[in-house]
Amino acid sequence: MVNIVVVSHSKRLAEGVAELAAQMTHGSVKFAVAAGIDDPENPIGTDPIAVMTAIQEMQDEDGVLVMVDMGSAILSTDMALELLGEEYATRVHVCAAPLVEGTIAAAVVAASGGDIRQAITEAHQALVAKYHQLSQDDKLTAAILPVALTAEVPASALTFSWRVANPAGIHARPASAIATCLNRYNADVQLVKGAQTVNGKSVNNIALLAIKRGDEVTLRASGEQAQQAIDAFSSLAQNHFGDRLEATDAPCARSLQHPVGELVTATVCRTEHVLPS
Repeated sequence: MVNIVVVSHSKRLAEGVAELAAQMTHGSVKFAVAAGIDDPENPIGTDPIAVMTAIQEMQDEDGVLVMVDMGSAILSTDMALELLGEEYATRVHVCAAPLVEGTIAAAVVAASGGDIRQAITEAHQALVAKYHQLSQDDKLTAAILPVALTAEVPASALTFSWRVANPAGIHARPASAIATCLNRYNADVQLVKGAQTVNGKSVNNIALLAIKRGDEVTLRASGEQAQQAIDAFSSLAQNHFGDRLEATDAPCARSLQHPVGELVTATVCRTEHVLPS
């Protein structure tokens, strides 16, 4: 599994980022923090030796991803790699993605068993959802490539629909749970809300849908493990994607009917589980 080192000028900031990402991935990803300097009066800064030590602690055959904030964090990481030598350096990847969003996105990929290239790609896309949700897509630069909102879905795809009861909708933690869940299966999966269709295995893509309480979402799955993906998503949905609902939300959380499989062909079915709004 890909392990992650968080390098920052501020120890509090780095520890907070690692804590948040660990919470999103239920502690399944290893993190090390190399942040601040050993000076009580001036603790803000970076230390190449601390970065080197953190990389050594996180070394794994799948590689180490180093997330940095700015300035001397980058310089200290470069110096740490020089000290480690070429043998280590070839297995260490330094990512320029935003520290908070990028670390969380990369961690979700790592928790799902993705490789380091996939983790880096997802980290670089981490700001796209924020731009989209704040209606600032026009501010995106060529360095931050937007994710397409549409995708090809085979006519033979299995589907499962669910009306979201979570009071805060599908925020970061449920989105991470969905992506982690679906990445376990050898299947092409798309999550649909209205006219928008995105990759269900990408936490950034899921965030682009801005799913709110009462929205109906549909998972479409095709491929070798499509049914397993549908079943796992159904189970996750019925547990409200890891969120705990209050008693006041219980009426919305009750289903009108049991899940029903409507046979379309010998290998294709449509599964629906609709909650009252």
